[in-house]
Amino acid sequence: MSTEPHFMEALLDEAIEQEQVQSEAYADLVLIEIRDLTARIETTLEQAAAEKQIIDDWALTRSAKLQERIDFLSKKLEAFIAERNVKTIDLANGQLKVRKKPDRVEVQDMDQFLLHASRDLVSTVPESVKPDLMAIKQFVKRTGGRAPQGVRIIEGKEEFSYKLKGTTNGKSESKAGA
Repeated sequence: MSTEPHFMEALLDEAIEQEQVQSEAYADLVLIEIRDLTARIETTLEQAAAEKQIIDDWALTRSAKLQERIDFLSKKLEAFIAERNVKTIDLANGQLKVRKKPDRVEVQDMDQFLLHASRDLVSTVPESVKPDLMAIKQFVKRTGGRAPQGVRIIEGKEEFSYKLKGTTNGKSESKAGA
């Protein structure tokens, strides 16, 4: 009878050891399953990103074609208002306009400009001196179009635009043509 308890303990120890091995094997299988599921998630996200890119490319291509059509029609409207030789045409679905943009000045050579500019053509901020573009524009107008040295006058051009009446997604739409 003294061998029986050792035999039972050995069987019990062996059963506990096998249970631990099986538990570890099960845990290892769970880890494998998690790795596989994570890989499937990554694959799904990659596929979704690829599909999104395909849809975005399609939308850009389609929008580009539609924008080309809008630009073409806008040129026709611009030619129409030019033919009429008026500045504004008010229509049932919108308004056509031709407006001259104001002239702009641009300082091309800062050193040359500062060398020859009078005090009224610059604004002085402590520690810095920069051209006063509005004062330069007024100077050009006062002197009959003569620009200070180092300054280039960019003439304002007429610009065509149209404005649609009504709303698109709750907003009124306005578009300037080229």
